[in-house]
Amino acid sequence: MDKKTFTIYDIAEATNVSPATVSRVLNGNYPVSKKTKEKVLAKIQEYNFQPNSIARSLSKKETKMIGLILPDITNPFFSSFCMELEKYARKKGYTIFLCNSMNDSEMESVYLKILSERQVEGIIMMGGRINKSLTDTEEASEVQEVMKKIPILMVNGEMAGVDCFKVKSDELLGMKMIVEHLVEMGHKKIGLLGGKQGITSTDIKVEGFRQNLVDNGLVYHPEWHIYSGFSVGSGQKAMDMLLENKELPTAIICMNDMIASGALVACNQQQINPKKFAFVGYDDSFVADILTPSLTSINHDYEKLGRVALDLIINAKNEQEVPEVTKEVTIEPFLTKRNSTDW
Repeated sequence: MDKKTFTIYDIAEATNVSPATVSRVLNGNYPVSKKTKEKVLAKIQEYNFQPNSIARSLSKKETKMIGLILPDITNPFFSSFCMELEKYARKKGYTIFLCNSMNDSEMESVYLKILSERQVEGIIMMGGRINKSLTDTEEASEVQEVMKKIPILMVNGEMAGVDCFKVKSDELLGMKMIVEHLVEMGHKKIGLLGGKQGITSTDIKVEGFRQNLVDNGLVYHPEWHIYSGFSVGSGQKAMDMLLENKELPTAIICMNDMIASGALVACNQQQINPKKFAFVGYDDSFVADILTPSLTSINHDYEKLGRVALDLIINAKNEQEVPEVTKEVTIEPFLTKRNSTDW
């Protein structure tokens, strides 16, 4: 025989009180006489009654759930942020509802609808539509519609005309740190691999790269700047293309650590000693530690990025001030130096 599932109505009937009184005992939000409270609690224990936490949270308009929409969980930047966000969320008593759109804008739209229906307390967005240099007006309208009910925060991105909370890593500063480090190591010929035009994060890094070459009295060589994508395979192709040049740079900056990994694969396949170049990655993912040589890379300060993002979205929901956060926060990255720039 199936075990009966008890409700607050069963508890109320067994103790001769109203369901509202049982609810008050469970929530502790209204005074109940000591005698009545003891009677209700005894019956709850006898019935082994487990209140429906979701129903209770919805009645208080508090689900303790935050939605996270990102384009590719296998990309170390997104997974590293997600890990730190989830760690901090646990400490704050929140659960992260992860939605991986797999670089599909239609799935982003589906997830926005699902999260809105699930009554999450806020939505954090990364990549995808918020990382386009030219905002899609229809996609922006979808976001604005959801924002009428739920606060939205964007990480390392924005949409024209959408006034929401934002947290970003200072990618201009990150490129400045890289170029200055390479100049300190004696490099004057510097190339850049990876990324896609029209993607905000790529465009910002390219701007920072070119400006810092000028600031350090160095020449920009368009033949050493190769767009390709963000994967290991695209990094390998970009490096193969770079190696076709008669004159080569002595240092190579990669848009992320996966690109750098692909560039090293290309060197190995062409039997070129990777020590011929100084390589620098971006994102400081687990990949940077396991490559040979280990990879110098920019770290976004994921722990702070995740912490500030969650505080901002909770602040938006609670409409109260939280230390350290405002409408928009920029996080300072740092350079992790490893063997790939030792020569």
